[in-house]
Amino acid sequence: MDTIQNYQCPCCGASLVFSGEELHCDSCGNSFGLEAIQEMNADAQTASGESGYHWDTYQPRSYEDTESVNLSDYNCPSCGAQITGDSTLGATVCPYCGNATILKEQFAGTLKPDYVIPFQLDKKAAMAAFETDFSKAPFLPDEFRSKKKIEEMSGVYVPFWMFDCNCDAAITYHATRISSWSDASYNYTKTDHYQLFRAGSISFANIPVDGSKKTDDTYMEALEPYDYSAAVDFNSAYLSGYLADKYDVSAEDCEGRANERVQNSTISAFDRTTDGYFGVNRSQTRISFSNGKIRYALLPVWMLNIKYEGNNYQYAINGQTGKVVGAYPIDKKKKWKFFAKVAGIAYLVAFILAYFLIQ
Repeated sequence: MDTIQNYQCPCCGASLVFSGEELHCDSCGNSFGLEAIQEMNADAQTASGESGYHWDTYQPRSYEDTESVNLSDYNCPSCGAQITGDSTLGATVCPYCGNATILKEQFAGTLKPDYVIPFQLDKKAAMAAFETDFSKAPFLPDEFRSKKKIEEMSGVYVPFWMFDCNCDAAITYHATRISSWSDASYNYTKTDHYQLFRAGSISFANIPVDGSKKTDDTYMEALEPYDYSAAVDFNSAYLSGYLADKYDVSAEDCEGRANERVQNSTISAFDRTTDGYFGVNRSQTRISFSNGKIRYALLPVWMLNIKYEGNNYQYAINGQTGKVVGAYPIDKKKKWKFFAKVAGIAYLVAFILAYFLIQ
């Protein structure tokens, strides 16, 4: 026996009844052609499939004896950071907590990155970017303007896992269009309901996910975007004069965040195709991808820590673009002095106006 297909009204969800050549909804009064309803159901079934995220297993590489720079490990006894730099570095401040005591040890080896984006901003340019940024902060404490303190910023290559994939997606939406008009007796409002179906493919390259527990993921994502056309094959010579963090979050542990970024970016791109409708809501979404590849990269970041009133304020500066991320405190004394001054001026102006009005 053939399976009986029950169709639901795309406007109100009630059951449709076949009447003559159309399917009719007794609940809201709308009628639909059978072919249109079958097409909408097929689209919905396509979009309701299970999403899938599949990444290739990352194969790490090791440093070789032929690397052109002698490396050393630097350990911070305060926060436990373990970073790498060339052995010629002198006094070093921990980029993560600002501790000035860093222990230099023999290089113990680490996994070799696939590529690196070299620093485009030297320390002088990074300091200038920071000074430009804090100039917009109201009532900034004097400690944050100290040249001596700002010069403690460190250039750090932060480890990132980079994800590439080809994404296929299918999404259905419920959308409406509302029109209004009036006559001599009544005001009318008409709401048209639509089922939208969007399907297509998007390719993603270099989706970055922070591979260090010590860095704030929110900060690292706020530093984006980087220009990946400037990325080059890794060579330890790029570490000369800088530090490089060792990843302590595996590629597998970063896959969840990569999946989330792929999904959010795909949905956002598809949502932008629904302009012209009112009240657009996603009904069903299916996202899957193929050729998921993972690579290990180092991205340039200038880091600065400033302690103020018992709190540590951390700032990150994109070593390629100069974008600054970080929150600034407010000097309460400066704030109240300012408002007291403004209040004093306002009082004086009011007094003068009152005096002339009385005369």
